[in-house]
Amino acid sequence: MATRERPAPNRSVGRPRNVADSDPSSSPREGIIKAATKLFSEKGYAQTTISDIARAAGLHQSSVYYWFANKEALLNETLQVNRAPLNFIADVGAGTGSPALKLYRLLRFDTLQLALSPIDFNEIQRIAHMQRAEFEQFWSDYERLRNWVADLIGAAISEGIFIDCDKIETANLLLNFDEGAQKRTRLHADQGDRYDEAVRIAEQVAILSVRGLLKRPSEITRISARAARFDDAAFAARACQVNAE
Repeated sequence: MATRERPAPNRSVGRPRNVADSDPSSSPREGIIKAATKLFSEKGYAQTTISDIARAAGLHQSSVYYWFANKEALLNETLQVNRAPLNFIADVGAGTGSPALKLYRLLRFDTLQLALSPIDFNEIQRIAHMQRAEFEQFWSDYERLRNWVADLIGAAISEGIFIDCDKIETANLLLNFDEGAQKRTRLHADQGDRYDEAVRIAEQVAILSVRGLLKRPSEITRISARAARFDDAAFAARACQVNAE
């Protein structure tokens, strides 16, 4: 959900950053995004103002408005958790494995991304619901994710792997499960062990979700083991990123 970046001006626009408060190695735009993400996490989106973001980035408000028309546009840039599973879909969809395995991998990945996000997804979803016009891309991406989950459920039903169920309703409930799990890590995990807690919760969400749909629940052990072989390297890379942050 990237906001279109304006071309770099030939001269400086707006007022210069307050050097004491800014990181000279980053561009003003990157500094704004970083400051906004931190404030949205600490104060919540509704309580954060453009003035707060400008101050945290070491900029004046005019410079923030040069890069972003409003706070909604800035939020769309910082909110990457809704986009990450869509990129994962392309990799999983092109790979091998049963629909049940692919669903397991997606749910585990989606839960992990939500758990590690600095932004409360449930708060953002509430705001996006009230301002649908401003968050059209958000809902478009969310629908794509939901439909892909539903297609996997439908394929597994057709192959006789899953029990019969309404695939759309079930997809919505599974994504709600992912989103609710974010609250668990945000409220209970300390900063130092949030990655380990996120991995544990993500694994549990995937196991409970897929095992509940399987005609033969004992198959979950094999599915979980195969998913680990596919994704452990990617999860390890994510751990390094979190530790660096």
